[in-house]
Amino acid sequence: MPAMLFTPKLRTSGSGLLCLVAAILASVPAWIVKYPPIQDLPYHVAAIRVLRSFSDPSFGFDQHFQLQLGNTHYLLYYVVGSALAYVLGITAANVVLLSACFTGMVLALRSLLHSMGRDPRASLLVIPLLSNVLMIYGLLPFLLGLPLMFWGLSVAIRHAHKPTWTHGITLLVVSVACFYTHIIPFGLFGIGCLALFPWFRPSRWAPFAVPLVPALGLCTWWTTTTSAGQTTRGLLTTEGGARNPEAAIADIPNWLVNIFRDNSDEKWFIAWILLVVVCAAAGLGEKENLHPRAKRYAIIPLVCVAAYFTTPVGHDFIWPLSQRFAILALMTMLPLLPYPRGWKGHFATLGALVVAAGVTYNTSRHFVKFQLEEVGDFDDAKAVIERGSKVCTLIFDKGSNVTHHQAFLHFGSWVQAEKGGVVMFTFAGYPHWPFDFQPDKYPPPGGPARRRWEWTPERVGMREIYPYYDYVLVRGKGFSPIPGQYDQIYHGSRWTVWKRTDPQP
Repeated sequence: MPAMLFTPKLRTSGSGLLCLVAAILASVPAWIVKYPPIQDLPYHVAAIRVLRSFSDPSFGFDQHFQLQLGNTHYLLYYVVGSALAYVLGITAANVVLLSACFTGMVLALRSLLHSMGRDPRASLLVIPLLSNVLMIYGLLPFLLGLPLMFWGLSVAIRHAHKPTWTHGITLLVVSVACFYTHIIPFGLFGIGCLALFPWFRPSRWAPFAVPLVPALGLCTWWTTTTSAGQTTRGLLTTEGGARNPEAAIADIPNWLVNIFRDNSDEKWFIAWILLVVVCAAAGLGEKENLHPRAKRYAIIPLVCVAAYFTTPVGHDFIWPLSQRFAILALMTMLPLLPYPRGWKGHFATLGALVVAAGVTYNTSRHFVKFQLEEVGDFDDAKAVIERGSKVCTLIFDKGSNVTHHQAFLHFGSWVQAEKGGVVMFTFAGYPHWPFDFQPDKYPPPGGPARRRWEWTPERVGMREIYPYYDYVLVRGKGFSPIPGQYDQIYHGSRWTVWKRTDPQP
């Protein structure tokens, strides 16, 4: 299959090479440290490990779990990660996927701008938005879906204008891939395709619509037959979903720039706003050879703004929901902005590079600080846990002095990613997860873990821990087992490990 089906079109001009280099450098936070302060990252790495090594007896996954790949619409992230892991290993495979969220976003937006007839250099303006709250939360399948959404819309514009087999096949592949990353980017992609549809040219209805049928069929099947899909569909019927406008407006900064404990991210965000305003003002009145359908794209940022105020903050296991549309509104707005040409365009591009470099450096600096000052002796604690064990992780000290968010909340999943076995807390048994416990193998008290289990370690009683778990991995103070149940085998500055005294469960 042609390489063009897998990479957005990139001109070999100087600006194209500049964009490519900037896009690659934007991914530095993805690989600068071993343990970045990304809250859900350990979950995703562990899920890739389960799929990659499910039948490997040394990990013991098939003794406890069963795969349920049809339920999750995050499937692409884990399947691609599992495939990459055969060559690169688990950790490096996830680094590649995380890097694709950064680099792919810049290149896909450039492809969309080119399709719309706008200056592709404006894609550099998205780099400062990539280090956002949703990234720190670790919503990685969702973030991977965004470049696929932008790329798919760029292909849809070209295909609507001039249907070709190459465009049609690419549109089919990208639409299915977008669905299997996350339903929100796929939904926005679908809305964009409706806006771009050649309604007044019936001869082009079939060429445009047919490539989208497989993805639409998968979405229909998933929302009507799977429990995760039915729960997601319930968002449309949830009562009282609209947010209070005043509260929603006041909450916007928390979902754009409230990342690090210091105010460095806020300062860079202000610099980005000023840059965007200057670029837009300098670009007013410039003659552009816009694609006839380019203006229809405006529906996407308008939908994002409306969704931020009208959708609920969460539903069942889905959270956050409406909050995601704050950063989406800014990202999707960029292709609508005028961009200056000539010497003004060169200065605008230089400013975009400076702000992009500043934000990337600032994020990387905080990630390094987190690993050096806060992760502590985690590797030493992990080393004393035997392969294939059942581990209960109690994180009493969840917070961080680097980021506002609970960076250590899911750190126990790093143990499962390296050594297999069972690690609690786990989403296994939740409708959206790619694997579940076997019916008779759930940890006590039986069934999926209660909601917010990982947030409330003080509520976890010994009946839920002993004698099922071989080890208890603890960060902070709060675990005091009865003598004869667990012995402390490791005590470090931040982590402790307890091993069950009785070797028999």
